[in-house]
Amino acid sequence: MLTITVSQLNRYLKATLEENDKLRDLYVRGEIAGFVQHSGSGHCYFRLVDEQSGVKAVIFRQQAELLGFEPQDGMAVLARCSLGVYERDGAYQLYVRELVPVGEGALAVALAHRKAKLEKMGVFDPVRKKPLPLYPSRIGVATSSDGAALQDIVAVLKRRFPATVLVHASTLVQGAGAPSTICAALELLDSAGCDVLILSRGGGSKEDLSAFDDEAVVLSVFACKTPLICAVGHQTDYTLCDYAADARAPTPSAAVELATPDREELTRRLGEFSQCFEGQAIWMIKDRRAALEALSTHTALRSPHSTVNKCKERLDIYTKALYNSTRIIMQGHAARLGRQAARLDSLSPLKVLERGYCLAVRDEQVHTAAKLTVGDEVSLRFSDGQAKAEILEVRVEQ
Repeated sequence: MLTITVSQLNRYLKATLEENDKLRDLYVRGEIAGFVQHSGSGHCYFRLVDEQSGVKAVIFRQQAELLGFEPQDGMAVLARCSLGVYERDGAYQLYVRELVPVGEGALAVALAHRKAKLEKMGVFDPVRKKPLPLYPSRIGVATSSDGAALQDIVAVLKRRFPATVLVHASTLVQGAGAPSTICAALELLDSAGCDVLILSRGGGSKEDLSAFDDEAVVLSVFACKTPLICAVGHQTDYTLCDYAADARAPTPSAAVELATPDREELTRRLGEFSQCFEGQAIWMIKDRRAALEALSTHTALRSPHSTVNKCKERLDIYTKALYNSTRIIMQGHAARLGRQAARLDSLSPLKVLERGYCLAVRDEQVHTAAKLTVGDEVSLRFSDGQAKAEILEVRVEQ
């Protein structure tokens, strides 16, 4: 017989439930009872009950902040959750990830699940959204040929910026076949050399707009290399394509206004620029004319010969001054050179020879008597000539 502790039993049941794939993602319908939100942690605790049974449930703070409504006792809801065991009490409970009122139905639950999945994939990331061009030359429009949306787009484009070429790819905008035609139209327009795309349809019920919540359509919007504006339904309608697009417009007409500049506004601004440039040109002409008039009254233009003669006179004066300055400087340098030459001449060894001395010279340099030997020949230099001599005796004085 197996004997275990209560903790071991609860731990075993918890692990068993958590390893069951069928219990990891459940949709449980019931009514809320005993709803309490903890003021400190923000977690929500309640029971999910029907006519016969009840089960404990908890929503942690992160999920509770995303509910979008205020749960109340007696409210019928559909909970997306997993089943687990609270080990301390040995009681199983539901860990709720999403909670929607039953009035919104299973479609709302599926839509919320799809939105969370796409958001996790980065489809709605604002960082990857592309900027719209300022002056598009080609606009691609994916919408129904029979709907009012296309007529509104054509009318607004003709009034606002008629230079832009409209490229239309017809699609179904509701029904079972709509998603595939929308995807095909977007792929076609994305490769047609358009500067910006518009995905559009008029208003309708939530079910009428469901094609624009289709995962394949949303991924096609995300995959477009061309900037894309989504304009589906009325101003209050939001689809998943709105989140995936590079920009959202509340109506088809607003999408054209978002994609194109206003011709009248451009005309007004061009007029302002023209006036500004004209004013600048007039000012520059007046400024140059004033400068020319001032120049025309200059002496050099009124009497050029007189101006040239005055310049010649100044040149003669400067030439004489330069000559005199140069002569004085050269005289000073000559005097200094003469004094230096006299000093140098007084220090010449030839002056010493004139006083009766002679200079003995050998082929190699000799500075002392110790380097001479008897019989060496030396040259004797006198002030008036030279003579050869032989060393007969060497005395070195200590």
